[in-house]
Amino acid sequence: MRNAMIMVSLLLAVYLGWPLAFGGKQRGLETPAEARGVSAAPVHIKHTKLGAATPASTRPESCYKRYQREVKLCTGESTAAACKLGAADHWDMCEATGFWPN
Repeated sequence: MRNAMIMVSLLLAVYLGWPLAFGGKQRGLETPAEARGVSAAPVHIKHTKLGAATPASTRPESCYKRYQREVKLCTGESTAAACKLGAADHWDMCEATGFWPN
């Protein structure tokens, strides 16, 4: 079994190391965008204002700012530690998903 694992690891090393040692992308194979001659230039889109709202004022609150606000609401000696721990857990979920859990 040990020899099989050694053989598999060597095959994997050769498979992954071959393009690094002997060249990367072949010029004969183009991506579909390159074949069509499409450039990667950015597209400019006009944004129109709706009412008096600006994009800066409609930006959602950051996860850390929400965490700080939630921790300030934690009161009481017996429940403050649990409240702060729950707020830290919600902060972690917000950073991972982008939404503050209810």
